[in-house]
This record gives sequence, C-alpha cells and structure tokens, in this order.
Amino acid sequence: MPALHTFGRVTLGATALLAFGMIGTAQAAAPQPFTITEQVNFNTGFNTFTTTGPLCASGTFVDEVTAVGGSPDHTSKINLLIKTVYTCADGSGTFNATKHVFLTLNGNDTTTNTGPISLHRGTGQFSSLAGHGVDNGRSTADGFGVGQISGVIV
Repeated sequence: MPALHTFGRVTLGATALLAFGMIGTAQAAAPQPFTITEQVNFNTGFNTFTTTGPLCASGTFVDEVTAVGGSPDHTSKINLLIKTVYTCADGSGTFNATKHVFLTLNGNDTTTNTGPISLHRGTGQFSSLAGHGVDNGRSTADGFGVGQISGVIV
C-alpha cells in the first residue's frame, strides 16, 4: 500500500501546484494562416504551386480524382473528391491534401469550383502537418486553371 499512498501525494501535490500557477499547462500553438496558389495545365498534366505562410514557397503537385458525383447527367454540376500530393521545390518534403470540390460546368467550356480542403501529414518537415481551408478555382477553355486555397495550419 505505500506505493498507492505515494501516488496520492504526488497527484495532490501536482494539483496544488497547478492551482497556485506554479506549473504551466500545455497550450496548443496558435493557428497559422496559409495560402496556396495552384497553376493547373490540363493539357500536359504538369501542375505548379506557390504558397504563403508556414509551407514551402513553391513546387509541383499531382491530383488524383478518387470519387465523382453530381447532377444525374453530369452536364452542369459535378462533385469531386481529390487526393493531392504537393512536392516542395526546395527539397523540404511533401504534404498531402484531400479536396472536396463542387465543380460548375459553364456553357463556354470553362469551369468554376469551390470546396473544403484538409492538409495532412507528409514527409520531411511536414510529417505532422494538419490544417484546413477552402479551395476556389476556375479553368479556361484552353486547358488551364488556377486554384486559390486559403486556410490555417493547426
């Protein structure tokens, strides 16, 4: 029974120190804002990005569409679930994203889209990355697109 009694004193002692402010409590880091600007080339499949905030400055990315849904005839609205891998040009690592894009097909061979994005884990300095935001984009009739993503790293 002595070990149980000692445990009780340690717990009571730590509680008393917390109550009097002598031991700090752990606090999460403040969310850090970021932006990602994607340049998409549907003709070649070679896509680049630039960022602000705590991510690497630039690199390339690959999108993989993993699910498709939308209007029954897929003529005006399409929902896409996209897995994206961003590779940093500076060699600092890669990071992953999941995008849920709500795509609107316009009558003039252009599209607009919006939807939530989550950033999660990768390699190198991004091995514990977590964040979320919103993706807004558009594409032109000649096969190019721009995505504007803004959010926070948590």
